[in-house]
Amino acid sequence: MKNKVEVLIIGSGFGGATAAKRIAAAGRDVMMLERGPWRDTVPNRSLGLKNLVPLPQGKKAYTHGIRSLGSHRMKRRVTLNKKGFIEAYSGDGINVICSSSVGGGSHVYAGFLERPLFPDYWDNHHPAISQAGMEPYYQEIIEAFAARPLTPEDHEPNRTEDNNYQGLLTCLGHPAIGMLLPAIPGKPAKITDKNGIERWECDMENNSFLGSPSGAKTTLDFTFIWPAVQQGLVVKDLCEALAITRLEEAPDAMRYEVRYKNHHTGATEAVQAQHVIVAAGGLNTTRLLLRSRDVTKGLKGMPRLGREFSGNGDFFGVWKENSDRDLSRGMPIAAPFRLHDSTNSRVIVLRAHIQGLQYVPAPALLKRWLRKQSVIIAFGGDNSTGVASIERGKFVIKYSVKDNDIYADIDDELKNIKSRTKTKIYAPRNPVTVHPMGGACLGTSILDGVVGDNGEVFDNPGLYVADSAALPMSPGGAPSLTIAAWSCNVADKLIAKLTHGS
Repeated sequence: MKNKVEVLIIGSGFGGATAAKRIAAAGRDVMMLERGPWRDTVPNRSLGLKNLVPLPQGKKAYTHGIRSLGSHRMKRRVTLNKKGFIEAYSGDGINVICSSSVGGGSHVYAGFLERPLFPDYWDNHHPAISQAGMEPYYQEIIEAFAARPLTPEDHEPNRTEDNNYQGLLTCLGHPAIGMLLPAIPGKPAKITDKNGIERWECDMENNSFLGSPSGAKTTLDFTFIWPAVQQGLVVKDLCEALAITRLEEAPDAMRYEVRYKNHHTGATEAVQAQHVIVAAGGLNTTRLLLRSRDVTKGLKGMPRLGREFSGNGDFFGVWKENSDRDLSRGMPIAAPFRLHDSTNSRVIVLRAHIQGLQYVPAPALLKRWLRKQSVIIAFGGDNSTGVASIERGKFVIKYSVKDNDIYADIDDELKNIKSRTKTKIYAPRNPVTVHPMGGACLGTSILDGVVGDNGEVFDNPGLYVADSAALPMSPGGAPSLTIAAWSCNVADKLIAKLTHGS
């Protein structure tokens, strides 16, 4: 068993997969640890992958839906199924949902590939990072996903423009979508791409937050990770990183040891690396670094670790529309909107369709009712005022809605939507975010950040953060594209460093 590697990547979402693809293509020795499994999808089957694990579709929603539950009141997470899909964490003032699979959050995202809401997002955080300098990465990722905006010619059911309460809601435009759209609208076909990967074109019915079994949604497992495997990447799935230890006097230039739980065998194992890229997602990257510093004592320093935690201003609620339409059909999320005369210019609102109901064992009456409802989502970027820490052995995120004024605007917008459309919205008391970020932010030194322009932790050389934990502020919109752009920057600078032996 290989236990030493040049570059070790923890996590396989937009940060980890993007970095892995670039570093493997550069011919470097790279390994990836991912706590989740390879999922059973048409593309992954066509690759000949074995031991694939079901997505939480149909009755599997009951057995493979939840991976683990955590809370700021609990010392340890409760793992219900190590092969489960979703982790739910209840913080002090905010709730976080994240996923667990090879390919990370690409299985649960809606396919939106958006630039930040703020055109100067990357400016004024570090002199070596700028919006203009990051822009080529954005375009590169959009092209890699073959993403494009939907048009009327795609005949998307339940378009925002067509389902807008007689003009009360105004569509805010169409982002690029990472989805394989039918060549003949309404007639999805099975295709084999130039790499021999099989996929079905989008059926507009079941490519949602519970994954895309057909492969219509462009996920990272077959588009980024598998090509990297072909170039030498070693993927250890179902291997959950537990702690990172800095090696003061290690042979072979190994600077870090990472202990992980091998869920295939139940054993705790270790791997040493010259460089470690942490990309386990905004929640788990911050948690792993805090645990490694404050509990296992393998890391030191990082005085700003856990600061500027953000939920991106996310809001989720059940929108009781009682529509005369079947709202379960369409893209996972329709185009963003606001009320036509809204004064809340920072707020973005979305309608998410409740998809895959036809496969779920549930009373027919309930499924008929759910098809007439939707999930309403709002965001717009928060002030990144949350703090993550370890307190008496417990991982705690503290977040106050009152410190983030975007929620006042969201409340006003949703109140007006309810009133004008004569519908109801039900939501938990504390906001739910699927976009946790911050905690190990970009800065110029340990006084204002955790990592520098190359993603390297200031006071732990050879340790990098390549995911949303490093983002310097909330981008407002869906962050997947911004995470991938940051990861490109981190990977390219590491490759240059390794190439020149510095």
